[in-house]
Amino acid sequence: MQSESRSTPAAPLSLSQWGRKYLTPSFQAIREGMVWLIPCLMISSFCLLVACIGEFVVGHRTPWIVLFYDLHDSVASLFPYLMTATISYGLAMRWRLPRPPVALLSILFLILVAEVIPDQQTILTFHIIMAIVTPLYAIPLLAYLARFRFLHLTHIDAAGQVVKESLNLVLPAIVTTIVVILTDLLFFSAIGNISLLSLLSLDYANDPTFFGVAFSALNSMLWFFGVHGYYALLPLVDLLQEASNLNYSTVLAGGSGSYHMNLSFMGSFVFIGGSGATFSLVIALLLFTKLRSFKLIALASIPIGLLNINEILLFGLPIIFNPRLFAPFLLAPIANVVVSMLAVSTGLVSSPSVSVPFNSPIIFNAFVATGGDISAVVLQLFNIIMGVFIYLPAVKFIEKERSKGSIYISGLDTDFARLQEEAQTVNDDPIAELLHKEKEAQQVAQEIELLSQKDFCLEYQPQICPVSGRTVGCEALIRSMDESGRLQAPFTFLPWLERAGLMKEVDLWVVKHVIRDIKTMQTQGVFIPVSLNITPDSLVDETCFAQIVRIIKPYATYVHLEITEETLLADEQQLIMAFNQLHQMGVKIHIDDFGTGYSSLSYLNSFDIDCIKIDRSFVLALDSEKGQKVFKTLFSIAQQLSLSVVVEGVETQQQLDSVPRYDGVTVQGWYYAKSMPLDKLIDYTVVKLKQPKLRLAQGSEIDADKR
Repeated sequence: MQSESRSTPAAPLSLSQWGRKYLTPSFQAIREGMVWLIPCLMISSFCLLVACIGEFVVGHRTPWIVLFYDLHDSVASLFPYLMTATISYGLAMRWRLPRPPVALLSILFLILVAEVIPDQQTILTFHIIMAIVTPLYAIPLLAYLARFRFLHLTHIDAAGQVVKESLNLVLPAIVTTIVVILTDLLFFSAIGNISLLSLLSLDYANDPTFFGVAFSALNSMLWFFGVHGYYALLPLVDLLQEASNLNYSTVLAGGSGSYHMNLSFMGSFVFIGGSGATFSLVIALLLFTKLRSFKLIALASIPIGLLNINEILLFGLPIIFNPRLFAPFLLAPIANVVVSMLAVSTGLVSSPSVSVPFNSPIIFNAFVATGGDISAVVLQLFNIIMGVFIYLPAVKFIEKERSKGSIYISGLDTDFARLQEEAQTVNDDPIAELLHKEKEAQQVAQEIELLSQKDFCLEYQPQICPVSGRTVGCEALIRSMDESGRLQAPFTFLPWLERAGLMKEVDLWVVKHVIRDIKTMQTQGVFIPVSLNITPDSLVDETCFAQIVRIIKPYATYVHLEITEETLLADEQQLIMAFNQLHQMGVKIHIDDFGTGYSSLSYLNSFDIDCIKIDRSFVLALDSEKGQKVFKTLFSIAQQLSLSVVVEGVETQQQLDSVPRYDGVTVQGWYYAKSMPLDKLIDYTVVKLKQPKLRLAQGSEIDADKR
């Protein structure tokens, strides 16, 4: 019945669980990838700003101005490839794939996708969309395929882990590439006849307000999902630039500007501070929040915000994937369109007729675009103030939520975050969680780098029969050794190796060296079993377990494998099969630290165990009457189940006197000996073997050297 209950299919995931397992990592990777792109975006914006200012001052495009425009265009053309690489890097972390090759594969996917996209005006828009969409399904598919061993080209580590990982990605990558090409080809075949412009039916000349509202809404929604709105809407941007040129030509011919909805209009009156009119958000943060972190971000955003660049706010707050800021981020530019178009169409403000780049400074751009109309500056300032009140509710709400987990110290102008609340915030924030995991990974890598400079060795702690005083076994204990020969205990390095996923390699190393040392002992006349610890991963991994079996087979009867109760929480059927195979070879199975787990007795019923090792904590508790009763109960259980017993941590005569004297009981502890190198263990054992046989309490003899 127990095995049947374990095989029951897991309950289907709820919608929220499915979202946290699959959607959250995807959003997390997109947000993280966009953060990594900030330096590239800032360099691109700087090149565009220098070019625009240079052209405005000089009056025409000189070679150096053209150079800066070309630099900006080069970054723009590479932007989709940079984006897909960063997103894929984050997804590779989530799916435990080697990150650099996965990022390079995603760039290759996009290059191949570019070959199947029809040559059309919106090609960069589609590239950006596919730069985001393709990794979201391609990387999980790659991870799924990489699990199948028949798709691996190698199963050995002789050439190194990097080579092994790269080779084993070849066949899964080929299959994934085929799927990506077919999927994207079908996608673009389906939408090939659909034009973005015809879909929206936008007309900047006859319906300028609707055009501006639609453009602003699309831009905000794209940015919210991490898509660079300007590049994604280039067809509409080109129309706006066309309107600016027509307006300028009309004014030069002596007429009045009739194409109010143009690129200068959007840059001067709508996207004040960048997408979402976020200069208003900067002012709102500076005036109406006490959170120091928000104020610092706002102050850092002012210099570039004056030039209609807002990447710091978009990624620093963040605005991307932040539903609390989405509504004002959407509404503020729409309100600017409606108010500004009303002011221009009624003649209160001149129609922008001079082409002004998006990155022109605030106030300056409105003044120049309208030919020196001071009313345009007033309109721009009004829009900024209006935007402040649009953003204000969201700012106060976010501040209220953050304040629940912090205490504001006005005298120091700082915040004290409650540790528990702050920890909860970290757990709820996918980006913070990812950064925390990345930091942990770096720390593990640093520790492993230090361990790579050290050697490892084995020491052995004797296990003594308390009746005869002879050595009847020993336990192998791994140690690390620095350059000066100083030994370090396992707790200083094993946790790092475990976090690095290297415990199977550790187990194999220990098994190989134990078998080598057993052979050495027997050549010198010492025939005692050696106990060694094995982790759960090594027992349930078919390849690793097969290697262990092959190594210990010649000396299987002299090997005792110690497993923790945690190990028994692994796949029960797999463990039963492993134990059966080990027993057939003559290997004994010991439960280490018995009695410290949750279901110790149930394990004895479920698994074929030969010996229990009583944990040192029960020995230390012998000072109390209750502790003595528990100690005796453990021995009673062992006797009833015909199990051998090893008592760990015996250090005093009083503790030794509490150990029952009957066949099958051995003692391991400092009372007899600490761990020692192999040569000293051999000497120690030989001396013990020369001691005369003693008689058990029941009167029977025990021959220690055959145990």
